[in-house]
Amino acid sequence: MPEQRDQKAGEAAEGEERVLISGRVRASVRKRLRLYAAAHDENLQDLLDRAIDEFLTRNDG
Repeated sequence: MPEQRDQKAGEAAEGEERVLISGRVRASVRKRLRLYAAAHDENLQDLLDRAIDEFLTRNDG
């Protein structure tokens, strides 16, 4: 399954540059994100990009 995530992240990242955004989250949320990323062999940046994209896709009615 990590291969699928890597492939999707790679496809999205190939043609589009990354830009810096800024925001703060609770320390407990950051810890959970880091643990999830490590457990699923996923880069934290890719995880955040995918999570935000999925959120916007679901909520952009």
